[in-house]
Amino acid sequence: MSLLKSAWEIALEKTDSIKPNPEKTRLEALRTEGRKLAGLLLASDDPEDASVEKAYVQYSAEDKVYVREGIATTVVMNIALPQQNDIGQRLDKLQQLVKLVDGKEHSGSQVFEQLKRFLEQYITAREKLIERAKQQYLPIFQEKQERLAQKYGKGVDLSMEQDPEFIQMLQNGFSQLNGQYQRALDQGKEQLKAVWKIA
Repeated sequence: MSLLKSAWEIALEKTDSIKPNPEKTRLEALRTEGRKLAGLLLASDDPEDASVEKAYVQYSAEDKVYVREGIATTVVMNIALPQQNDIGQRLDKLQQLVKLVDGKEHSGSQVFEQLKRFLEQYITAREKLIERAKQQYLPIFQEKQERLAQKYGKGVDLSMEQDPEFIQMLQNGFSQLNGQYQRALDQGKEQLKAVWKIA
């Protein structure tokens, strides 16, 4: 018999000691169910959708702990800097989930309210950044339009939002703003995780 073992034999020897743990598998399945329930509410078009809450209350007290953890994890993962200004409905749905996770406690709701105000503040800061950038770039843009008109003999129909230099300037501003806000948002999310005692 050869002294050298194949990679397959080595892998088999290592997996021999691994035994399935049915209880651990069951608990992970409950967490996954919680994540799915939260996802259903977030994907729903109905802002008053109560199906998730109805499904949640059906679990036993023991199982609810793990389903709750899955919902809480999904809430934290879905708190992000908004890409558009219309985030009201999404925040309302997240708030429904926060109340479900909190139960009779309100500590998570308090942290979430702070995060909600923070995200609304971010939208305002982003709008102000766009306005400042437009005001700052306007003289440069007007000069460019004049040069193009002289070069081609007529006015060129170009908007500031199409100008590559303006776009780059705006992207640089967004990058800086997002960096500042993302750090603070991450701290808020960690605080929410600590309140809910999730990893």
